[in-house]
Amino acid sequence: MTYQITDCRNLGSEELCAAMNAAFSDYEVPLRMTIEKFRDFQKQRGYSAEHSFVSVKGSEIAGFWLSSAPRPAFAGRSYAISVGTDPHHRRQGIVRRLSETVVEKQKSEGATGLQLEVITTNEKAVNAYRSFGFETQRTLRVCRVPKSGLPIPDPDNLKLQALTLEDLPDNESLYFDTQPTPQNSRAALISLRDKIHLFGVRQNGSLAGWAASYADGSVAQIGVHKDHRRRGIGRALLNRLGTSVTSDHLTFVNVDAAAENTNAFLDKAGAEDHLRQFEMHMRF
Repeated sequence: MTYQITDCRNLGSEELCAAMNAAFSDYEVPLRMTIEKFRDFQKQRGYSAEHSFVSVKGSEIAGFWLSSAPRPAFAGRSYAISVGTDPHHRRQGIVRRLSETVVEKQKSEGATGLQLEVITTNEKAVNAYRSFGFETQRTLRVCRVPKSGLPIPDPDNLKLQALTLEDLPDNESLYFDTQPTPQNSRAALISLRDKIHLFGVRQNGSLAGWAASYADGSVAQIGVHKDHRRRGIGRALLNRLGTSVTSDHLTFVNVDAAAENTNAFLDKAGAEDHLRQFEMHMRF
């Protein structure tokens, strides 16, 4: 029986979640994602069933390439939210055939390319993506900041308040040194607006900075206006996020390793490195 490739419009979250858990079951830290978390994962990353594909053998999902539609906020690129192969079906060229199908679909939709993240130490995957035509754009840091070591903010002139997404500026360039990856973008926050913690600081009537985290303690964004830095705003925001989540640490996923100010801030807060990823792009 041969492998057949089809899009995911007739597949539910339960089937895809099971396939994803199976594909990463033999990793050093096996993936065990619940249905609820998987559905949030889909929303957060802009999953599109029409732009996602699986390789099926009989009734079994042998491999998958889950994607978004082309995203204007990322120069028209599609985001590969997860790619994997069931351990029993590896070394069959499944991911390569899926990538070819994805590229054909995305080109027909006017996409300018694809982007994804891959763990830097996963040499087989990195080399495979390079053979498909992906190139490394930047290195991303994944780290944890223990809540026990969070900095104590200076309360004298800082008043933090809960924000809504509508309070955030349309132009984020004065707050961020580099663009967030898709799962930490404004679109991701909007998709999970009922499950995020969002706080900010206003000074002289304008928004000086804000921080947003997901319910599991993953920090999506922390940005301080360039005219308001080195005044303790970042420390205050970080501390406030720590009090809003039940986990014993805050997790920062995909921090640009070249963002010197951001990484110095995290290191000063006691950040502990977990792993690093490459952000890779394929251009059409």
